[in-house]
Amino acid sequence: MRKGLPLLLALLLTSTAPGLRAESLDRAELAGLTRTVAEIGARLQSVDTRKDDARELLTGRLAMIDRTEAAPRPALHRLTTVGKLQTVPIDFMLAQLRLQTARQFDTEIEKALVNRAAPALFIRGGAMTLDQLAAEAEKLFPGAVERRGETILSRWPIVIWSDSALVIEPQQSLELSTADGAFLLNSGLLTVDGGELKASAGQNSGLNSFRPFVATAMTGALQASGARFSRLGYAGAGSTSGLSILGAALFPSKITSHVVDSSFENVSGLSLENTHRMLVAGNRFSGGAGPAIAMKGVTGADISANIITGTTETQAIDIQNTSSSIRVAGNILLGNRGSGVFVANDARDVSITGNLMSRNGRGGVSVVRSACVTISHNVMLSNSQVGIKVRASHALTLSHNDLIANAGAGISIIDQDDNARVAIDGNAFSANKSGIHGGAASEVALKANDFAGQSPILLDGEFAPYVPELLETAASADAKPKALTIHANTSSAAPVDCKTGS
Repeated sequence: MRKGLPLLLALLLTSTAPGLRAESLDRAELAGLTRTVAEIGARLQSVDTRKDDARELLTGRLAMIDRTEAAPRPALHRLTTVGKLQTVPIDFMLAQLRLQTARQFDTEIEKALVNRAAPALFIRGGAMTLDQLAAEAEKLFPGAVERRGETILSRWPIVIWSDSALVIEPQQSLELSTADGAFLLNSGLLTVDGGELKASAGQNSGLNSFRPFVATAMTGALQASGARFSRLGYAGAGSTSGLSILGAALFPSKITSHVVDSSFENVSGLSLENTHRMLVAGNRFSGGAGPAIAMKGVTGADISANIITGTTETQAIDIQNTSSSIRVAGNILLGNRGSGVFVANDARDVSITGNLMSRNGRGGVSVVRSACVTISHNVMLSNSQVGIKVRASHALTLSHNDLIANAGAGISIIDQDDNARVAIDGNAFSANKSGIHGGAASEVALKANDFAGQSPILLDGEFAPYVPELLETAASADAKPKALTIHANTSSAAPVDCKTGS
């Protein structure tokens, strides 16, 4: 049978099969949904907007994006002792940055330090507010900072030592000088409570690509609530990415980091590495190279109710390098350069649920060389490649997703190992280039999917010969919908056990 299939046959997949979602779209409904998503994008254009600003539009097919359970907001940790402001040689700070961030250190950063004779401001022995830091610096170290109304411009780098904290309170703004090569290294506690942290405009004469950044490393923690971050970061993920939290097994932080209800404008990204129990929720990311949120070696993270638009180089959310126990829920990911969510390199136990992904430069979700991933109740509309792409991955469940008008297949499964298994259950396909594409795939189990709006190609690639069987299972009069298994595994190898991790 040819890959193309008349729509009349496709209608059998919803008209007679019990238990199907039967939620595929006709042309008018597709046009209406496209207008609604465009309106959501328009309402969320400002960096000050949050998901609540589009809530009245999250109805019908988009209701699951609003119904995802909100993560509770943790209290901000406070140190009671008062810190002291000192200085340390810049070479000491660079040595600490190199030590604490390991291979994520950019060796060219020394070129950005216009005045190598200037030291770094050094907070130790307790907490300081930004006002206290500025007052002490003006008194003890003339030229280190400059007051500009409510904004404190720091020309020198800042170090928060492991026994110390810096608090940026509401209406306070810390601006790191781009021209002078300023940045912030935090191995204590950095709290941004309704305040602002940003890079100054302009360019650095020693290193043109440089932009100030904030690196939290080793024993450090970052807690931000209702904060604003702008123009921070350069050179991709890692310590210079904008905001980074870089954990270490030998020096775990005793304080949990979180970033909630904050805005990121033209920040290269939020980079999380080797950290635990992270919460990134209710934030607005606009612009920046991306990934807006990058995770490597993270154990336990809740990435929920964020809005991410307009990354210029990469995906919106990146989950890699053995990251595990990751929840990605209720996010709105629109118009980013890469995929909405990219999962790769031995990530496992990842749940991607109730997200809206539209007009992204690649696909909605890509999963590569990973295991135990659940992708459910998402809406993937008009992405430039596929809705969901699976490559060389095990034990995946793709269920109850709306895959609509993507330029490639709704779902693509390629390059699978012999004992890999993918379950595709209860999804609705409408107006994609094809429904499901297969290439070098192993076992794929189809059950109760709705292809009525998917014309003319239902199954593509090496799956195309299974179209008659798909129609036969859909036309069954049984009380329960039948499953169609493509390429049933005959390998004696044990499947991946997602409960034990083996």
